[in-house]
Amino acid sequence: MITLIMAASIPMQSVRVVKSATCGRKLVATSRFAPGQCILEELPYVYTLCDNTRGLYCDFCLKKSSTLKKCSSCNYVRYCNTSCQKRDWTRCHKQECKILQKIHPSPPDLHGAQLLSHLIRKQRKSTPCTQDNEDCFPTTVDQLESHLSYAKKDNIESLLFVLQQFFEEDVLAEPSSLVKMYGVINCNSFSIYNNDLIAIASGIYLRASMVNHSCDPNCTWVFDGRKLQLRTVKDVTEGEECTISYIDNINPTKERQAELEKRYHFTCKCVRCVEEINSLEPGDGLSKELRGLKKSLEQIEDLEESQDILRCHLSLFRK
Repeated sequence: MITLIMAASIPMQSVRVVKSATCGRKLVATSRFAPGQCILEELPYVYTLCDNTRGLYCDFCLKKSSTLKKCSSCNYVRYCNTSCQKRDWTRCHKQECKILQKIHPSPPDLHGAQLLSHLIRKQRKSTPCTQDNEDCFPTTVDQLESHLSYAKKDNIESLLFVLQQFFEEDVLAEPSSLVKMYGVINCNSFSIYNNDLIAIASGIYLRASMVNHSCDPNCTWVFDGRKLQLRTVKDVTEGEECTISYIDNINPTKERQAELEKRYHFTCKCVRCVEEINSLEPGDGLSKELRGLKKSLEQIEDLEESQDILRCHLSLFRK
């Protein structure tokens, strides 16, 4: 069991970005960390509630409450208090309120379109990145991976239709920019979980997007409302890469590889995958350990069958 070390503050520059020969950039520890330590903390660049959790959580702070107050104009978004309402008005609701009035109370699936519109608006206000410094944390989404070549035309056209239907024209970007933003969301968005590990929202975290995948990770992420915390799950040495698992790493090797290829467009070459692939036996695709377990189970079944036959013979002999 991992004991979380609730430090008063995160050590300055506990992690840094460095170039990687295999995956572009990676996050490495600048000192030694014990399991449970928080090594990175970040608020989202953009975020929005999932459609099925809207009305249960505050649209700004993402805290659950049974006394949320609706926006009196659109009757769609809800807030804990006046402070959250004012801050969300500045963040995004000022541009969306009139539009949401037109589609409430039967809104379509707005989650993806809202996140994309927030990203486009935020990006328009930011200073364009003029150089690609691979040794620094990203400051804009221009510096995040988008995998444009894998973008599906049907999905983009469907999303563009939603944007055109329910968002004002100033939200829409040039087609090439829109496709890039769509790719950024697909490759870099985090599901934001509550304390019960239920996904309640999605967000883009610029710094956390630098953390690469491993099927045997040394870190994981947890949330405190909107705030993402990257915490160690095992000892991490100075200079060691900090990794998380993008998927359910309990699955067999081939299933993990297929899911990563489909969702994130890369073939995992972490130590665990390499070792498991090298140990696979031809024919059934099972590792040596699993083949041994299978053989043991078969022997147990044979033994049980033999015992049943012996009991049958004994019963006949006694008669």
